[in-house]
Amino acid sequence: MKAFSVLLTTLALVVPMAAEERKTIYVDRMAGLESFVEKALQAAELPFDFIDEEKRPELKANLAKMHSAYGEILYQNKLGRTESHRLELRDVETNRVLAWHAFPLRGDDDSRRRAAEAFAKKVKKVWVQMHKQ
Repeated sequence: MKAFSVLLTTLALVVPMAAEERKTIYVDRMAGLESFVEKALQAAELPFDFIDEEKRPELKANLAKMHSAYGEILYQNKLGRTESHRLELRDVETNRVLAWHAFPLRGDDDSRRRAAEAFAKKVKKVWVQMHKQ
């Protein structure tokens, strides 16, 4: 009887994990930021399978600019910095942005890692909210 109880408890824990919806994702090239983004998304333990773009992923993570080239120059001259970059997670089929994180794009690895980790946290938060319903 005890073995049966343990088996039921184990199945109750395993079945929801197996039923978790997995999505395919492609992390676009982003001037060296892509490796940080992929590692951060993997560390967030999201149900994503990382694939190449040619295999038609369901989701895509990419780096988007928020301003035109002219706007970039004005922003740089006026404020002395550029914070016009943002990481986005898009649903490829609908082209809808599911999550995003704006940040200043710097060349050092530590700031790239922090931006990727902040993005992954936002993606996880949105993912949990979407799948709670």
